[in-house]
Amino acid sequence: MSYAFEALSVAVTLLFAVGGLLLLLARTPRGRSLHHALVRALRRCAGEDDLGWLKWWHLALGAAVFYAAVTGFDVVTGSYACPGGTRPSDLIGYLDSGRALLSGANPFSVPDCGGTIAEPYGIAAILISAVGSLGGVPGIALVWGAVGVALVPLTWALAGPDRRYLTLFVVVSPLYLPLIAAQIDGASNALIPLTLLLSLVLMTRREPLAAVLGGFLSTGRFPTLFSLVASFGGGRRRRYLGALLAFGTFAVVTGITYARWRAEFFDVVFVSQIGRRSFSLNFYELLQHQNLLPSGAWVAALQAVLTVSVVAVAFFRAGSPLRAAALTLTGVALLTQYLSFNMLISLLPVALINARARWWVWGIGLVGALNYEVAFSDWALREGVYWPTEVLDLVLTGLLVGLLVDLWRSRGEPTDGRLPPEPMPAQAPAEG
Repeated sequence: MSYAFEALSVAVTLLFAVGGLLLLLARTPRGRSLHHALVRALRRCAGEDDLGWLKWWHLALGAAVFYAAVTGFDVVTGSYACPGGTRPSDLIGYLDSGRALLSGANPFSVPDCGGTIAEPYGIAAILISAVGSLGGVPGIALVWGAVGVALVPLTWALAGPDRRYLTLFVVVSPLYLPLIAAQIDGASNALIPLTLLLSLVLMTRREPLAAVLGGFLSTGRFPTLFSLVASFGGGRRRRYLGALLAFGTFAVVTGITYARWRAEFFDVVFVSQIGRRSFSLNFYELLQHQNLLPSGAWVAALQAVLTVSVVAVAFFRAGSPLRAAALTLTGVALLTQYLSFNMLISLLPVALINARARWWVWGIGLVGALNYEVAFSDWALREGVYWPTEVLDLVLTGLLVGLLVDLWRSRGEPTDGRLPPEPMPAQAPAEG
């Protein structure tokens, strides 16, 4: 039965990938010549005058129905129940973590299916789980599903006049619906793009509120702070105030959490994740499997230096908040030694940059899905055949490098969304 579910999951992922490919081809001259009837239907999705009836809530409702159908089926059939022995269940872990917070216990290390599981998520994520835990297992599925579905209206709000096409592309991406519906970890990692999109939307009106709210939500997944801080650069006039408010809010909330739970919080959320080496979909997996990745604190130190460098470059040179966030998201995906498939959902905001970025995101989503669902989970773990996943690790790394270079080379170009680059001040003509 598990093989049938896995085959169905792969088929659904490929179906969404084909949908995204058709949307991409519909914007190319060659694509328009392939099939006139299909092109006419797809082109209508991009026009403001055509399909005027299509609103954000239509797409959000479709995403919610898909999520509810898949997750509801998994809950009813026991897919999220304890798998036996002391193997943990992620959804049960979220439930127990939320209940522990409400009862005043330690929510970062909780009983789960006869054992103990560490919940490496900050206080913002734990609070969401606490709200969901009031409704039991369905409540946990509901609150994290709401986080995932909220990406639709936020994308719509940020996408500008081409919002129908851009939002539809995000909805059919393999990094969205198949990911948030198949695993509760996928829905919970949607907190990363939600934080960034919400901050970018608020940034156009209330920048201090965007910084404070973004800083607080970043505690849920601490790497989010890198992209958030970088986004307050991007040529905006109050860049330093926004970055300081975001970082300060994150620091204050983290400090309060540390004062309450000390090492029980800090070691699980930060220390264990920085040095985590379980698996990765980028080149780190190849290094780990071939025993080529050195040990020692200097590796983490080098990663930290490179990450801060990426944030600084994006902050000062990206040219727009959206492009700064996209550059940092891509850089973090390259530098982390634990890149899971669920974490790739953080790249969805990159699709709002331009057409080239959407091609990169589409390729990353397809390769990442096939790597995780087939090459790694099936061939490597079950059959002991590692070379396919190692090859796809290198392919995904190459795609991330290509995206990073393309984003850097396109700085100064207008973005498709509502946050274009800030115009450069006019140069005074030279005298004489």
